[in-house]
Amino acid sequence: MKVLVTGVAGFIGYHLAQRLFQEGMKVLGIDNLNNYYDVNLKTARLERLVPQPGFKFEFLDLSDRIGVTQLFQNHSFDYMYLAS
Repeated sequence: MKVLVTGVAGFIGYHLAQRLFQEGMKVLGIDNLNNYYDVNLKTARLERLVPQPGFKFEFLDLSDRIGVTQLFQNHSFDYMYLAS
């Protein structure tokens, strides 16, 4: 199964992605890496996720209507988690 996780570099999104890997799922994670809190922490989380088999990351802000439209045109998902 393929899962979209928004806010994948945040606390909830990161831990959710880790759990989904344990369940054998593929994850496409998106995040805008804003500076609401430490961007270095978010980057460190992504560095741990990227080597995982079945993980892909796209830099994307959910308020980017065109980017989100393209995301759904290019990918299909079984589930979507809003962890942003």
